[in-house]
Amino acid sequence: MSEVLSRTPVKINGFSLHRPRLAPVLLALVLVSLLSLLFVWSRIHAINLEYGISSLEHEIRSHHQQIKELKLEAAFLARDERIEALARQYLGMRPPAPGQIIRIE
Repeated sequence: MSEVLSRTPVKINGFSLHRPRLAPVLLALVLVSLLSLLFVWSRIHAINLEYGISSLEHEIRSHHQQIKELKLEAAFLARDERIEALARQYLGMRPPAPGQIIRIE
């Protein structure tokens, strides 16, 4: 009998009130919660990717600086005066005598 009474709609000035069903409300709350979690997860993932990109850009700048330094060092080590001094000191080389150079035309 109480089941019959609880299912009867209440009418006030022609407007009827029904007891809201709990399942659709819970389903809507779960759906909104899942969408909110998906949005937050996507933002966190995007921020982590931005941090990764930033660190890779920093690493690229560092490697470019290292390349510049190595090119400068290679240019310093390839100087003719340095190579000549090393050849004389370690290999015992000396300038050629006047008759040792033959030009071919």
